[in-house]
Amino acid sequence: MATTANDGKLARSTTSVDVARVLKQRILAGHYAEDQFIRQELIAQELGVSRIPVREALAQLEAEGLVIREKYRGAVVPKLSVKEIEEIYALRLMIEPYLLRAAIANITPAQIEHLQNVVSQSRKTQDMAEWAGLNLDFHRTLYEAADQPLSLQLLDNLLMRADRYLKMQRFLSNQTQEESDAEHQRILDLIVAGDADGAVAALCEHIRWNATDVTKMIGFGQ
Repeated sequence: MATTANDGKLARSTTSVDVARVLKQRILAGHYAEDQFIRQELIAQELGVSRIPVREALAQLEAEGLVIREKYRGAVVPKLSVKEIEEIYALRLMIEPYLLRAAIANITPAQIEHLQNVVSQSRKTQDMAEWAGLNLDFHRTLYEAADQPLSLQLLDNLLMRADRYLKMQRFLSNQTQEESDAEHQRILDLIVAGDADGAVAALCEHIRWNATDVTKMIGFGQ
C-alpha cells in the first residue's frame, strides 16, 4: 500500500489502486458534494501522480457506482437516489439470506467471538466512519463460512454502494445505531442458539428495516 507524504502527495510507488482508495475514502466521507466534478488534473497534482493512475482509478470507481464519468467534463459524484436504495436492498434481500443459511452450519467459535466483539465495539463507538466499518465487518464475517465467493463478490459491491447511505443514516440519527446494533445482536444470538430459520428471518427483518430507515433519513420517504 502506498504511503502519503507530509505534503499530502502519495509515494512514487502509487498505482491506480492507491488513488482509488484515497478517492473512495473521500467520497464516502462526504469530502466531495453531490454533483461535484472530480478533475483528473487536479487530483494528479494534489497526489503528485500522473493522470494515468487517476484515470484508471476513476474508471474503477465508476464500475463500483461511486462516480459517473462524463466525456470532456470529468467524473462526478452522483446524487443519492431512492431508486438505487430500493435496488440495493432488494438485491441484499436475495443474496444475504442465501449466504447466511449456507454459512450457519460452518461458522466457527472464532468467528462467533469476532462477531460479538464487532457488536460490542459498534455499540461503544461515537465515530460515524468507524461504526459504518464495523457494520460492514459484521455482515461480511457472517457469510465468510458460506464458501460462495461469487455471491460474496456481488455482496461486496452492494455493501460498498450502500456505505454512503449508511453513513448519512447514522449521521442523522443516533437511534439508528442503537437499533442496528440490537438487531445484529439478535441475529448473532439466534445463530448461537442453533436457530437457523430464526436467524435468517431476523436478518431479512433487519435488511428491510434498514432500507426503510435509510430512505426516510435522507428525506425520500417524507
